Order: sequence, then C-alpha cells, then structure tokens
Amino acid sequence: MAANYWGTQVLGQAQRQGFLSGYPDGTMRPEQSITRIQALVAIAQGLALPAAIGETMGIYRDRAQVPSYAVDALAAATQQRLVVNAPDPLRLRPMAPITRGEVAALVYQGRVYRGQAAAIASPYIVEPDASQPLFSDIQGHWAADFIRGLATAHLVSGMEDGRFLPDEPMNRAQYAALVVQAFQPQPRRAAAVFRDVPAAFWAAAAVQTAYRGGFVTGFPDQTFGPQHPLLRVQVWVSLVDGLGLGSADTVDLNRLGQFTDYAQIPRYALKAMAIATAEGLVVNFPTVGLLRPNQIATRAEVCAAVYQALVASDRLPPQPSPYIAPRQR
Repeated sequence: MAANYWGTQVLGQAQRQGFLSGYPDGTMRPEQSITRIQALVAIAQGLALPAAIGETMGIYRDRAQVPSYAVDALAAATQQRLVVNAPDPLRLRPMAPITRGEVAALVYQGRVYRGQAAAIASPYIVEPDASQPLFSDIQGHWAADFIRGLATAHLVSGMEDGRFLPDEPMNRAQYAALVVQAFQPQPRRAAAVFRDVPAAFWAAAAVQTAYRGGFVTGFPDQTFGPQHPLLRVQVWVSLVDGLGLGSADTVDLNRLGQFTDYAQIPRYALKAMAIATAEGLVVNFPTVGLLRPNQIATRAEVCAAVYQALVASDRLPPQPSPYIAPRQR
C-alpha cells in the first residue's frame, strides 16, 4: 500500500486495534470489497466480544453457508445484538458483499455495545433467542420440536434457502449420514463393496460406517440404493438393530395390537416393531394408532424416530407429543 494512499493512516489504526488484518502476501487490498461475514468477524474481533455458545448461530436459516473460521465471531456478534439483517432477520447472507447501509448498521450496533450510542428499536436486529424458528417451513408442523431438537444438536440441517422440507422423502444415503452423525456407530462387521456407491460419492464414508455399525444393509446384487427412499418400517427396524435395543427373546408382540393396521407389518419386522414401540420410537401422525409401515418415510418422520432413539439412549431430553405411540397397551 502506497505511503500516500488516502486511507493509510486509518487502515493502520484499524489494524493495530484488531479490526483488520492483512493478507499472507503482505498486502491490505484496500479497494477490494468485503463480505457481510468478513465485516462481522472484523467488528467482533476489534471489539473483543465475549465468547458465546455456538448454538447461538443456529437461528440463521442459511447458517450452512457460514465459513468455519467465522462461527465463533458470528455467535459472539449475535449474542451482543450486533447483527442486523434486512429484510429477513434470520437470513444472514454471509457471503454477499456488504453494503454501505449494512456497514453503518453494524458499526452503530458496535457503538451501542460499547455504550457510545443509544439503542435503536429495529425489527431487523437479530435477537439471540433460541426459540426463533430454525427453518422457514416447520412453524406449526407436527414434528417441529423433533426437527428443532436435532438441528440444535447439529445433527440435521436444512436447505440453503432456509427450508427443511419436512414432508419430502429421505433417501437411504441421507439416512445413513444422519444415523452416523447421531450415533457414531462402532464397526460390528466388515466393510462391503456397493456397486452404486463410488468412493467419490458424497455419502460413501457414511454409508460404510452405517453398514458396518448395523444400521443399514445392502441388496443381494451388491448395490446399496443410495437414492432409494426409506419405508417407515425400515427406519424403526434400522434403529432397533443398529442400537441393539430391547431383547428379541422376551419381546411382547401383543403391544402391536394397538395399531389398527398391524397386519401390514412385514413378518421379518414384527419383533423389531414391538421393541421400537416399547422403547418409544414409534411416532404416528396424524393418527397415533395408524402405523402405515409400508409407506415412504418423510424427513419429519425420520427425524421423529431418530430423536426418540436418542431419548431412549439418554442422549436428548424427551419431547412431549400426542403422536408418540404408548409403550404399553
């Protein structure tokens, strides 16, 4: 940077105070635009904001776009009410170039934090409130609490546009990734070679881990079917087998009589379904007594079953829901 550059003095001062840093090649690049997340990191570091828990940033619908280096700074800035997002407070747009107006709002909130300016009431100031919706399409949804619980534990994420798509199917590859993230299964059998899961496939490692841990199986033709949807009964059987829940020798099949369509349960799944019911894994919406075992499982239904399995494993607190099938009947 030339000595006669108009901003040399202020850039140097900002750097000394921790608001800015140069590039590894020794340049400052003063004319280069910065992104919204870069500006937030700069202000958070310059103000030396106190650390905040990472869950704070869970309120942002596009949090998956936040670079890993910025997570702590963003959590701290959110906790101290420095983040201002318009028109949607919960959409961060971290990689978008920051505008002059957005810079002004960010700097002003920094001055409020320091007690150098009066607080302004604005609907666009992000409140560090974990009760705010994580996803734009789960408000009022029957499985919202299950989905929110998994998301808060960083076990599931939504789409880049802030939706979760709770009523869309979940395929076998996505399910494998979820159970590996949720349960970290240990190997119980040797790895398998699946013809339709190449090494470069995004979920190849998760498929192998879930398979070796007993949560999923392949097909006789040496395929896994990563894009195939799951049936509801397959989800419950998977969780019972993978977690080793219950005892198949003492299972009481009579508890399946509470489901009006129990006759539709495949014979191979009867014992596992009785165990799943006894462990509180079965969640049926809209009718708790209707199992629909052979219907395709939605993302919400899978989340509810996985959440309940984590409850059964003492990993997450119970969520009250009228759709959890009674354990005894």
